[in-house]
Amino acid sequence: MNDLLTILVTGLAQGVPIFIVASGLTLIYGVLHVLNFAHGGFFLIGAFILTSTIQGGSLGSFFGAVLIAGLGVMIVGIVSELLVFRPLYKAGPTVSFLGAFALFLALLGLAIVVWGTNPRTVRYPDALDGSFTVAGARIGEYDVAMVVLGGVIAVGLWLLLSKTSLGMRVRAVSHDRTMALALGIRVGRVSTTVFAIGAFLAGVAGALIAPVSSIDEGLALSTDYMLPAFIVIIVGGLGSVPGALVAAMALGVLESVIFRAAPDLSGFSYYLVVALFLMFRPQGLFGSSSRSIQMAR
Repeated sequence: MNDLLTILVTGLAQGVPIFIVASGLTLIYGVLHVLNFAHGGFFLIGAFILTSTIQGGSLGSFFGAVLIAGLGVMIVGIVSELLVFRPLYKAGPTVSFLGAFALFLALLGLAIVVWGTNPRTVRYPDALDGSFTVAGARIGEYDVAMVVLGGVIAVGLWLLLSKTSLGMRVRAVSHDRTMALALGIRVGRVSTTVFAIGAFLAGVAGALIAPVSSIDEGLALSTDYMLPAFIVIIVGGLGSVPGALVAAMALGVLESVIFRAAPDLSGFSYYLVVALFLMFRPQGLFGSSSRSIQMAR
């Protein structure tokens, strides 16, 4: 029982940054209808920005640096959408994907030029650098903070997309871009806003994993975060934010179980699960034939 609680909390904490990255990918896919391969570059830059802006070990300093990282990457995302993606809207998803790959390479090169190739590390915030015991199980304080923050972000996205006028416009554009334009919705502005939100989320996720990972250019294609994020949006259903949440949490817990029971097989669970879904349920858990953003099923 003790091990089960530890495995559960650890797995959920591991799934949180994957969900945050995947939710940004899902939002961008829902509006632009292209998998943003450059998301790994945003994730990497977010982690590096935190290493350059954090001051001391206080909780306020850490989360302040997380916010700065998210906002910094958001600015990069806005510029990227205007210069790279907007000219490619009418070129089709294949050309847009190639544009995203080119942007990824540019962001990776930018990160190497600015921060170099030497790995960087960040220590836990002082207030979260420890653990406590619940029912005999040792629970990391940072893991709990990650789970709570993941819940806050999930609720925030739900409120944004379901209860605001921006969310209504986003859903309209994702469902039918031409009709939304005919109805007077500023499609370009909506696209830029969604891309900015997606980039912000990637930057926040990159910053949040800084205390638990070595920060170097390999994070852009990390098998711990970025590749699982792409797998999560397939398993959860393209365009489904709830699907991304459920899939990320479930896969995080599954990976935690496998890591504890059979460490040599750690990492393979993601690929096995996505293979099974592609064979038996290619639309994913909450997916449908529509590519529009879904907040509920």
